[in-house]
Amino acid sequence: MGKYRFIPGTGVLILALIAMMDDSIPAFIGLILITAAAVLLIYASRGTVYFSKAVRAINSMEYGKKQQGVQLMKKALKAGLSNENAVVAASVLLQNDDEESAKEILEPLSLSKERKVAGPALSSLSMYYWLQKDYAKAIELCETAKTNGYVSRNLCINLLTYYLAAGKTREFSELLDEMGTSGASSPAIVDFLAVNAMFHGEWKQAGAYLRALCDEAKPGFPDAYVHFAQVYMHYGDVENARRMLKEALDSDFARYSVYTKENVAEMLEILSDEYRCIPFVEAANRDNKAILRIVNGTIPRFERSEIAKPIPSILPGYPAEPDFSEVISEADEEDDREANTELTDADEKWLKRHQD
Repeated sequence: MGKYRFIPGTGVLILALIAMMDDSIPAFIGLILITAAAVLLIYASRGTVYFSKAVRAINSMEYGKKQQGVQLMKKALKAGLSNENAVVAASVLLQNDDEESAKEILEPLSLSKERKVAGPALSSLSMYYWLQKDYAKAIELCETAKTNGYVSRNLCINLLTYYLAAGKTREFSELLDEMGTSGASSPAIVDFLAVNAMFHGEWKQAGAYLRALCDEAKPGFPDAYVHFAQVYMHYGDVENARRMLKEALDSDFARYSVYTKENVAEMLEILSDEYRCIPFVEAANRDNKAILRIVNGTIPRFERSEIAKPIPSILPGYPAEPDFSEVISEADEEDDREANTELTDADEKWLKRHQD
C-alpha cells in the first residue's frame, strides 16, 4: 500500500542534514543531497496528489468526471497511499466494476492491527461478498469489525442491508434499536426505520418517515421511493404507488443498490396492467415475507387475472389512507419525534388478515 514509500527520501534527507553539519564534508554535497531528498519525497507523495484529484473528480458530480476519478484512484494506488486512503480507493474500485482488484487490496488491510484501518477495510470487503450474494460472509465481516470496536454509519448501513438480504429481520430490528436515534440524520437509516415499521405493521409511521424523506429530502437512491410505493399499496393507493416508482426510476441506480431499473420498471408496468395490478397489490400485502421480497428487489408470486379489471386510483377494501403530513404534525405537537402509530379499526382488521 506504499507504507514505506517515504523511507528513501527521509533517509537521504537525514544524510543531507548530517553532511551540512559536518565541516569536513563539502557544502555542495549537502545541497545535492537536499535536492535529491526533495525529489524523492515529492515523487513519493504523487499517490496522495492523485488521490486528492480523484476525490474532487468523483465528488464534482459532473458528467464524465466519475470515470476520470476512478482512473486517478488506480494511479494513486499504484503510486502508493496511506492504508486509510487505500481503503477508500479500493472501495471506489469495488463500486465501479473492479471488485477483484478491490478484494486483493482490502484483504490484507482487513488484518491490520490498526482499528481505523481494519474496521473500514472489513466493512468495504463485505460489499465484495454481498455482490457475490454470499450474505453470510458479508455479515460475518461486518460483525467482526463491530465486535472489534469499530462502528460507523456505513458499517451499520451495510449490515442492515445484509440482514435484510439474508432474511434476518429480527437482527435487522435489533440493530436499529441498538442504534437508537444516532443515525436518524442519514437518509438510508431513515429508510430502514420505515422498513422496520412496515414489518411491525406500523404503516402510518412508515409513511411519515418516507413522506419526509421522498417528498421533502428527495434522496438520490431508488430504495426509499420503492418502499413508499409499498406503503401506498398497503392502502390500495395505486396512483401514488405508480408516482413513487416513477420517482425511483429517475434516481441513481448504483452498482451496490438493491434495485435495478429493470425490476422497478417491471413493478410499474404491473401496476398499470389491468390483468396483473390487483393480484400484485394483494400479493404485496400478503404477509411479511412478501413485504421482504419487495424490499430485497424481487416480486412476490401472484397469479395473473384471467379477465381485465379496470384499475381505480384507489382500490376498494383497503385501509383508509392517512395524511402522512398530519401524522408528523401530531407527533411534533406532542413533542415526540416519532410518527403516530395508533391504528384505526380498518388497520387492525387489515393486519389480522395480512400479517403473520
